Amino acid sequence: MINLKDVTSSPSFIRLAMLASQSIPERIGYHVAWLASGVVSRFKPTIYEVVRANLSQVFGPEADEESLEESVRRVFYTAVRGYYDLFRSLRLPRSELTSVVELPAQARSILSSLWHREGGSILVFPHLGNYDLGGQVLGDYLPETQLLTLPDPPPGFAFTNKLRRRSGINVTPLSSAALRQAIKLLRRGGVVSVAGDRPVSELDEPIPFFGQPARLPSGHVRLALKTGAVIVLAYCILTESGRYLMQLEPPLELIRTGDREEELALNMQRVLEALEAIIRRWPDQWQMFVPVWSSSL
Repeated sequence: MINLKDVTSSPSFIRLAMLASQSIPERIGYHVAWLASGVVSRFKPTIYEVVRANLSQVFGPEADEESLEESVRRVFYTAVRGYYDLFRSLRLPRSELTSVVELPAQARSILSSLWHREGGSILVFPHLGNYDLGGQVLGDYLPETQLLTLPDPPPGFAFTNKLRRRSGINVTPLSSAALRQAIKLLRRGGVVSVAGDRPVSELDEPIPFFGQPARLPSGHVRLALKTGAVIVLAYCILTESGRYLMQLEPPLELIRTGDREEELALNMQRVLEALEAIIRRWPDQWQMFVPVWSSSL
């Protein structure tokens, strides 16, 4: 059986999608995205069931079947449309990205406070809306940013990382060397970006997320505790107007108790609770295509 996730994340498919996005008008592109989401919803491949299981945990037992199915389809629509908009934006001058992504005054003010901040800053993204397009916009406001991505990325992810470097962001797959580089950057007042809602390693300790334990990464909190960095949650959502909105939450100063394990647990809980609040507002834009929870935990 063809694995839809493997096909759509392959370099050949991404190149083809890029070429098509450059020539297809918006009205048609968005219609194709909706049709594609309908096909996925009808045939329900494995990736559909993964998204459905994740959203079921977000909605809780009170969710009705019809609302859940509609939200799952919207997730796939947002994902396909997001790539279409991202690929079309590649031909735009950097100055015209504001026509696609709105960056409100509050977000710009937070960004300006981060650069050269003592101890550095860590941006934590959920996989919400069009996070890659939002990252392109932030790259213009943060002159030196390091993005930590999945370790040993497969070919499709490696190709996507090349696109992410377009804005000048230093994209580094997770490794010991990348972590050392991140520590140096934070200590000189730089910015490190990570995703905070995707399981990466079975070595991560389970921690409650939407009421159930999940093996989510804690490296961003460990980095912040080590360097004195603040944590800022950032997300780029698709609005009803058809534009994207880039938002940043106020910097989160970490709790210090003198006990490192207690500090890690307390601050991880605060970060995950903040991520929960964001995802609950836009569950049908949460593009989490891997299982977050496991019955074995």
